[in-house]
Amino acid sequence: MSSADAPVVVAVDGSVEALNAARWAALAAARLHRDLHIVSAVHPFSPQFSFAGLSAEDAAIRAARAFAETATQTATDLAAEVAPDVTAHRHIVEGRAALVLRDASTRAHLLVVGRRGLGGVQGLLMGSVSTDITAHANCPVVVVPGRDDAVDDRPGTGPVVVGVDDSPLSEAVIAHGFDQAASLGTSLTAVHAYGGLTGEEFYDDPSVLERARTEADETLAEHLAAYADDFPGVETTTVITAGTPADEINRIAADAQLVVIGSRGHGGFRGLLLGSTSQAVLQVAGCPVMVVHEDR
Repeated sequence: MSSADAPVVVAVDGSVEALNAARWAALAAARLHRDLHIVSAVHPFSPQFSFAGLSAEDAAIRAARAFAETATQTATDLAAEVAPDVTAHRHIVEGRAALVLRDASTRAHLLVVGRRGLGGVQGLLMGSVSTDITAHANCPVVVVPGRDDAVDDRPGTGPVVVGVDDSPLSEAVIAHGFDQAASLGTSLTAVHAYGGLTGEEFYDDPSVLERARTEADETLAEHLAAYADDFPGVETTTVITAGTPADEINRIAADAQLVVIGSRGHGGFRGLLLGSTSQAVLQVAGCPVMVVHEDR
């Protein structure tokens, strides 16, 4: 499958959060003129070496597949309601959910998941599957939060907010941000937060803050300039702040339709697939968050 034909893939597990993800994914597929693939994973069962064990295993597999059939059909019906022109395909795959979705991401244009599914531990904002796939996917991942009692049908009208630093990944983040802003018909707000300098540094040299701001301004202008001509209809706003990146992105994105961030920023430790800023934004953002990976 060529990248031009790659679908938007959404994971569903019967939870309301997954239906919120399905709704977002269907609308994204409509905007991007791509098919929608609705995927549900059926957890494999350990074989039991007895007639009673085999019978119980068979019944459990049938029940799990029936549940997945219902979950994917409900999501398909919702997709048809909100995006009737989108071609939707249902897929029920046996395997651990995180591994099934990692594999699906190799053929997807975009992978969409709910922030927490049915298996989420009470009190944890991010489920284990969404945490895994945002770190390991081979395509951009959108994590959709939502009410846990009803499908969220509130229309979004705010900007796309993009977190920018001086890491190599920022160029890809900005490109995806402009792409999404153009398809959503909205503006783009680019945020560069240079927090992390200590108070001692400021007291010793008052010019440190001004120098940091000037460098941030130059970095942001350089990153955005390359896309202004390609996306003339996207109005851009820049925000440069000395705050902590995650706090500032979440504050500025209070009314956003989407946040776009890199999986790891300039300060990320090598070997970590998901940096602290991206984790913090994913945990508390009130709107969908797109995570862009390096070289994927």
